[in-house]
Amino acid sequence: MKTLILNGSPRRNGDTAFLLSELKKYLDGEVVELWVSEANKDIQLSSCIDCRACTKTGVCSIKDDMDIIYKEDYDNIIVASPVYISSLPSALIALASRFQSYYAFKNLNNGVIDHSPKRAALILVGGGNGKPDHAMKIARWIFRNVGASYSDEAFVGSLMTDQVKAEDDENAINGMKALATYLNSSIGLYEQAAKQMR
Repeated sequence: MKTLILNGSPRRNGDTAFLLSELKKYLDGEVVELWVSEANKDIQLSSCIDCRACTKTGVCSIKDDMDIIYKEDYDNIIVASPVYISSLPSALIALASRFQSYYAFKNLNNGVIDHSPKRAALILVGGGNGKPDHAMKIARWIFRNVGASYSDEAFVGSLMTDQVKAEDDENAINGMKALATYLNSSIGLYEQAAKQMR
């Protein structure tokens, strides 16, 4: 099993990183974590330039590290991120724009993308009074365009970090165990773990 994590946080020791460290304790198989924030990126990604080459081929004309994600040799995909102004950070939005190649080919050229089957999970952290609805919507769009199966049951949030750090958020920490159970096993086992968490 292989899990790809798209980490949108600019902080290597922040709340997102803490929750991912908890999750990785329980995940089986290979884990590839890509930091995409400009402040901390370990891959080179450009945003979509609207060249429209993909409308005929389904293949993006930009050659960069997005090919790691396009390769689809993973079984699970996780978006993990802080919430900024109720949305995902700009680096993750730029990454999402690169799935325009799939969207345009399917919707403008009636093309078919043969995605490998995979499952998705979402981890969000944030403080203040913002709601994560827009961030969740963008993440679901990413999952849909890579052909990943996602349910809101596979979402864990620590959304009061201005009051309680993620490392002190027992629900979020237990949520990492439940997510790992889901990603490692059947959905039925995940549902059992989720019930124990509540």
